[in-house]
Amino acid sequence: MNTSASTSPAGSASTSPAGSASAAPASSAASTGVAKATSQIATLLTEPSTIPATSPLPHAPAKGVKVAFLTCSAAACSLLNPGFTAAAKALGWDPTVITYNFATPGQAVQQAIDAGYKYIATTSITLSTITPQVQEAKAKGVALFGAYTDDTPSGTQNGLYGVAQNGAGDLKTGAMMADWLIANSGGHANAVYVDIPLYPSLVGQGQGAQAEFAKLCPGCAFATLPVSGTQLGAGQVPAAIVAYLRSHPSVNYLYLSFQDLDAGVAAAIRSAGLAGKVKIVGTEGQASQLQEVVKGQEAMWSILPEPYVMWVVVDWMARLSEDVLTPSSLSATDQGVEFIVDTAAKATAQLTANGGNWPGPTNYQAQFEKLWHVGA
Repeated sequence: MNTSASTSPAGSASTSPAGSASAAPASSAASTGVAKATSQIATLLTEPSTIPATSPLPHAPAKGVKVAFLTCSAAACSLLNPGFTAAAKALGWDPTVITYNFATPGQAVQQAIDAGYKYIATTSITLSTITPQVQEAKAKGVALFGAYTDDTPSGTQNGLYGVAQNGAGDLKTGAMMADWLIANSGGHANAVYVDIPLYPSLVGQGQGAQAEFAKLCPGCAFATLPVSGTQLGAGQVPAAIVAYLRSHPSVNYLYLSFQDLDAGVAAAIRSAGLAGKVKIVGTEGQASQLQEVVKGQEAMWSILPEPYVMWVVVDWMARLSEDVLTPSSLSATDQGVEFIVDTAAKATAQLTANGGNWPGPTNYQAQFEKLWHVGA
């Protein structure tokens, strides 16, 4: 998750025209943009079967390494936990998962440092919020890894060795979603993006979408509706969305930045008499979102395998332990394996195959284990 696309107070919206300068006539620019958007999502419409990482370790890492994952209390974060534990155990390592308080993340980091964990992974924690712990980790030789932040890994310089689903990935996700909206609307999307500005990854995703709209779709519009974590926890997001849609009747796409925002939204839109006037799309869809696609209540969700993300992070830890973690290995591994589900048939197939919670490419665990020289 990510921030900064909007500084509007929660519940208000910032709006930007999505396409500005273009020397070509609007109709020509629109046609070209739709064609490019359609082309760019073509490979994302099917489930990937292989992991991007292909470089094996020199040999299996030493066993018994203590590693920790600091997870947030949101439901989306909890999806990461099993992946971290399973990946670390596959290496014969000793993992633990610690849930942190978003207001005081440094306390959990300090707990992990004090407990002697050699490698510590976090999600949605920026380095600037844990400065004392970063300095202590560096002094003690503890390596930090992140997920869903915009921090740049600089190794020994800032104590951070890798970030999965990083700022560049957020921008790519936003661009992917914008491409689908542009293609699906024929160049006439009027989208509102719902995010929680507290999370940098969500804001970055919105920035990526807005930039893609500006580049490819002069006939589109893009706005951001920020909501707060408090609103989410209190179940107030559906009402905020309905209020926005009523005051902005030209909106034809509702773009949710992650799956937790989806609870109760389709039902609230139906109750408000707005069903059929706006298509609901979002990222990181799980079983409940795919069920809505099957029922025709929601139009599209991107699928990101949360357990797989943590196997990527553990892969980086393993590479660092063998002194083969390089910028090229980081980028090769973190290409992402998202794909798009936008039909009832595809959603049904996912629900049938894995209950709607896609874990990752087929046998991805075995693919990683082969690179690590462990397992069968």
